[in-house]
Parts: sequence; C-alpha cells; structure tokens
Amino acid sequence: MTDVTRQLAAFAVETDYGALPEPVRREGPRAFLNWLGCCLGGARDPAMAAAMAAFAQLGEAPQASVLGRGRRLDMASAALLNCMASSLNAFDDTHLESVIHPTGPVAGALLALAERRPVGGRDFLAALLVGIEVECRVANMLTRPPAECDVGLYMTGIVGGIGAAAGAGRLLGLDCQRMIWALGIAAAQAGGFRELHPTMCLGFVPGNGARSGLMAALLAEQGLTGADTALEGPRGFAHVLAHPPNLEAAVAGLGTQYEVLGNAYKPYPCGIVIHPAIDACLDLAEAHRIAPDAIEHIALEVHPLTLVLCDRPKPNNRNEALVSLYHWVAAAFVDRAAGLAQSRDARVRDPALARIRARTKAQGNERLGRDEVKARVTLADGRVLDAHVAHARGSLQRPMSDSDLEAKFRGQAQGVLAAECLDRLVELCWRIESSADVGGDIRRAVEGRAVEGRAVEG
Repeated sequence: MTDVTRQLAAFAVETDYGALPEPVRREGPRAFLNWLGCCLGGARDPAMAAAMAAFAQLGEAPQASVLGRGRRLDMASAALLNCMASSLNAFDDTHLESVIHPTGPVAGALLALAERRPVGGRDFLAALLVGIEVECRVANMLTRPPAECDVGLYMTGIVGGIGAAAGAGRLLGLDCQRMIWALGIAAAQAGGFRELHPTMCLGFVPGNGARSGLMAALLAEQGLTGADTALEGPRGFAHVLAHPPNLEAAVAGLGTQYEVLGNAYKPYPCGIVIHPAIDACLDLAEAHRIAPDAIEHIALEVHPLTLVLCDRPKPNNRNEALVSLYHWVAAAFVDRAAGLAQSRDARVRDPALARIRARTKAQGNERLGRDEVKARVTLADGRVLDAHVAHARGSLQRPMSDSDLEAKFRGQAQGVLAAECLDRLVELCWRIESSADVGGDIRRAVEGRAVEGRAVEG
C-alpha cells in the first residue's frame, strides 16, 4: 500500500461531523469529560510541579490554561502539561486492541488551540473524534496481527502525536496536502519507551505527543513539508517500528467502522490489564468477608500481556504501583477498595499490603481474554475460594455509564476546583456540541476557582 498517509489525511479533512453515526458522536462528550477529570485529578501531582518549574524558565506567553494550576502558558506547553496531568494517575481511557490512551494527546492539543482560536462545539468534537480515530488506526498498524512491534515501545507516545496532529490540523482547516505533511511531521517526532513507565514520565511521554502533534499542525499550516508516504514508506513510521506492519489495519473500514467504539474508560487508576484481577479480588473480599491475615496464598491466571506490562511484585513507589498487578490485588483485600487513595506512596509502603503481595503469584494463560481473570484464594483454615471474571468493569461488555463517568470526574476534580465549578464543567461537557467557544467556556469555568492546597502525595 502506498497511500495510507493520504487516506488518513483525507479522512481527517473531509469527515462530516453530522454524518457520523450517533454512537460515535456520543463518545465525543464522554471521552472529553473523562479526560477533563483525569487532567484535573493529576494537576497537583509532584510531577506537575517539576514540569511547571521547568517550563517557567522558558518564559511565559499566556495563550492557554494549565488546568488546575491557575497558570497560562504558550499553547504547546499547555497542551503538553494538560495531557501529562491526565496520564499521571493511569486513569485515562484505553483503546483495548492497541492498549493506547488515545484521548489525552488529542484533547490536550485541541483545548490549547481552542483557547487561542475560538472553536465551536461541533468543530471541536469533529476534531477530537477524527484525531482519536487516526491515532488508534495508526496504532493498529503496529499491533494488529500479523503486525509485530517491540513491547518496549510506549505506544501512546509513539502514536499520540499523529492523532493530535490530525485533530489540530482539522481545527486549523488544513487542506489534504497540508494534513499529509502534518501527519508526517508528527511521525518524525514519535517516541517513548516503556522502561520509563513507572516514573514521572508516565505522563510526560503522552504529553509530549500532544505538544508534537500541535506543533506539527502549526508547521504544516505555514508550509513546512513532509513526505507523502511518511507512515507507509519503506523507511517510514510503520516499517521502522513494526516487523512487519499491518498497513491494511490503518484504512480498512475507514469512514464506516470507528475505533472510538473500542475505547474503554477505567473505573480503577492503574494499568487496564490489572482491572480483571481487581474485580475478582474485590468480589471475593466482599462476598466472604476475608480478613487479610487469613490469606495463605493467592493464585491468578491472567492474559500474558498482563505480566508483560505489570509484573512488578515489589513496587517501591506509587509510580511503580500504578503498573503493579500485585499491589492492586493486595489493596483489594486489605482496603477493599481500588481508588486514588490506594495509589499513594503511603499505601505502597504499608506492611499489610506488602505481606499480601508476597503471597500472590500470577501466571499467564493465552486462553484468557485481556479483560478476563481466574483467581484462587487459599485461606489459613483450609478453605479455597475461586472467582472468574469474564469481562472486567469498564470493558466494552460492561461499560461505564454516563453517571459513572460523572462520579469519576467529581472524585478527581473535587479537591482541585471549588465545588461550584464542577456542575458547570459537567454541564459544559454534556452540552459541548452547542458551545460557541469551547476553549473560552472551559477557561471561564475554571479561572479563579482553584482550591488552595499542597501537591497530592506522590
């Protein structure tokens, strides 16, 4: 195939928002509300303080808001920081096939641009959905069989900038040729390694995708050229990063089948492949009133990808715990909860959780789905308790409802923004299609309403 970049560019430019199927349009506000809550939930993380201090040395051009921080920076920096915040608690949405977190880079770029250039709600949602679709399809090129790529790639960082470029280019009104250039310029900046995942770079890598995608669209708007075959060429994005790539996955069903319908929203703030185990352990702990000290052994059967991504039996800090299967199993039994409170350093260091982690073993089972788990708990009195979760909460088969997403938003934002702001933001998200100025509406809702307080514990 020699026209993947052109086909994706044409889709980004020509897609008619009104012609999108209703289920696809419905996911626009849901994805944005979920992202906005994650952004506010990570706004007080210590990583954000470090990043803000670094960007302050570059000078301030007050173009766009850093949400929950009471500051305005240049568009590119705001795009990076808002996306970064949305990723720091590992609470962001996940495209289940490719395991990327697609909304963050796109929404970060679009909101920054929308504060600089007023954008109506329908145009904003069209750009958001176009960006998510392009990003997921590019990820599929690298991950859908027979494609094979190195699992060490931090996939959201690799493809996020391309989705952000598609969305930002759509808002800028790029023609097809300039959109092709924008996708190529973004692909030239792709990067990210999973080795950095259990660090503050958990958020920085996707944040950099938001910035690089916005910059790619702005550069293409001004006439900076890129290769017409940047994605599919023999020395281009797909062939360099996958051996082999699946080029067909980028364009099959383009315009009739939508990847956003394969996007899930997390009920727990950790790697999504851990969620089935959390469900099983919470169900067992609640149904049998298991005292943690009564647990002799926990045996888990999980999809092999769970161990590839989250096999960390002894996390040393909250960043490692976010991608530790064992930490969340322990939290489910000790705290009977799996929320933001369980992701803090104090819980990671708790000896009670460490004891349960040490009694937990996991093995991969290729016959299980990614959202499936089998759990067996052996108790000191000899009882053996079994649980099987076929589909985790938040999966496509058990999706989060609109009210679930509202509750998740409020749970993250309530400590960052004053209470009167939350209702307004929720209303704005659900009614975003009718907004005449999305960036202005969001800015006016959050300005001057930040809650005073210190950074959230690491």
